[in-house]
Amino acid sequence: MENLNIAKAQSIFVISDLHLGDGSLKDNFKFGKKQTLLQSFLDYVDKEEGELIILGDFLELWGHRLESVIGKQGHLLDRLADMGVVFVPGNHDAELLSWENMSRPPHVFFEATTRPFVRTIGGNRFKFMHGHEADPFVQGNMKTLARALTAYTPVLALENAILTLSNDALVDAVLEVGENILRLWDWITGNVKRTFQECCSVVPNNTLTVSKRKIRTQKMLTRYYQDKGRDLYDVAIVGHTHRPGRFGDWYFNSGSWTGRTNNFLRISPDGGVEVSDWGENGANVRTTSLMD
Repeated sequence: MENLNIAKAQSIFVISDLHLGDGSLKDNFKFGKKQTLLQSFLDYVDKEEGELIILGDFLELWGHRLESVIGKQGHLLDRLADMGVVFVPGNHDAELLSWENMSRPPHVFFEATTRPFVRTIGGNRFKFMHGHEADPFVQGNMKTLARALTAYTPVLALENAILTLSNDALVDAVLEVGENILRLWDWITGNVKRTFQECCSVVPNNTLTVSKRKIRTQKMLTRYYQDKGRDLYDVAIVGHTHRPGRFGDWYFNSGSWTGRTNNFLRISPDGGVEVSDWGENGANVRTTSLMD
């Protein structure tokens, strides 16, 4: 399902990066009110008669066995299947794309699995993807290093009596380390031209307030902007970085459900996009952008 030009007179809700596990101490959703809040969010989507798209890293399969996760999350998967959810895997649950080669998926929910796709909404082409597709840190030879780094987050969390996987600040720090390692690797291996081009971002300078503070934010935005410049899409709808927000009128990130806030996007039939948090009091629209 590469291009979904389906006109729908309903809002589209987007979430990503839940990193659901098997209920063990490494499972982000074992702590706090995450499960209850997720169920209330699904109630909200149902009430609004909306469509739900999950953009990757829904399940945490770098540290949990798929069979164990399904055993723990079976009721949730049942509900999502009944809701007709569209699921685009990310780098932490990419193996779920391989069920197409099996006689049947491991759960009926995974019949909704699809690769990144484009849908025309309000006259613009929206690209729905997890976002790791544009991230060389989780591609090729760097993937092993990325998995090794992220594998340490639950250990660090337990030592501090806080679930580190729920701490987006640490996730950001780990990924920031990865970007610096990748940049160093580029220099070591002689990929100087690519490094120089990425450092000199093609994103307009007057929109780089936050990017100047975060190497990773700048680099990821640059990669998406390059794809947009190649006329691959008009609007990027992504997750992956765990940083919810918007960038101009063309980049929207659905954040994560691993931190203190639980983030989602709402896309109206005319193509308008809201970045919001979901809490015990319901939806709270974010009024600031990544530039603020």
